[in-house]
Amino acid sequence: MRHKGNVVRFALLMALIASPAAAHSSKGPHGGRLAEAKPYHAELITKGDSIEIFISDADERPMNAAGFKGIAIFQVGGKAERIELRPGESGALAGKAPSPLPQTVKGAVQLTGPDGKTTNARFD
Repeated sequence: MRHKGNVVRFALLMALIASPAAAHSSKGPHGGRLAEAKPYHAELITKGDSIEIFISDADERPMNAAGFKGIAIFQVGGKAERIELRPGESGALAGKAPSPLPQTVKGAVQLTGPDGKTTNARFD
């Protein structure tokens, strides 16, 4: 049964990575990596086992993450790590990984907005 869960997680990771969301090469206002998650922009910050996703609108104006939720799926040490994201004190979506993450971690983040619609941001 556990093997089936790993297969499902891996399939979700591959689907998110293959999604059409485009990555930016520039840095965001918090010094993190930016990715497009239409109609939003997502800025990824990793520090140790902590992750933050700062959300901005289509015009790149900062948004508070209240009402959002997310799931980050990153490739770490050859396996997929799934991290639940919830609004944090900084106004970003925040979560904790089971182990430290590299600053240039690869994977995707699925965001669900207050309206219930989902979008993906890919970080290559």
